[in-house]
Amino acid sequence: MKPYHLFFLIPLFFIFMEKPSLRAGDDKREEPRAGGPCEYHRYEGRAEITSVRMIGGPQGQTGEKYEVRFKFTPDREIKESFVQVEGREFLLEINYTSSLSREFIERHNIRPGSLFDGCLQAIVRGTCTPVLFEFPSLSAK
Repeated sequence: MKPYHLFFLIPLFFIFMEKPSLRAGDDKREEPRAGGPCEYHRYEGRAEITSVRMIGGPQGQTGEKYEVRFKFTPDREIKESFVQVEGREFLLEINYTSSLSREFIERHNIRPGSLFDGCLQAIVRGTCTPVLFEFPSLSAK
């Protein structure tokens, strides 16, 4: 081997030494996952509106904001022990906001005693929100 060949081979040797190994036995650590994927059990049922209360904005104008509370009655027994619905009221949130407009309240005829079909979702796997409610007839549109 000619001496000038070593001039080219030595840098290549260092390049391959620095390259991480792709062997199966290498210790690769994944970043810890926060959140999903999550799985839920669904419980169909009904929500009864228990209160509609104005919480802001000038009375009688479109800028009014309301807080709506409801009780949920599932159609079948909820198996997850951490889910307690009996005797509890929940805050109605649409698109992650709990302050609902007067227009939304009127459009959906929301008042104490109103009933809406929906479902409760109880988490069974993952670290997402433990309990969610869905009310298809109460879309934000």
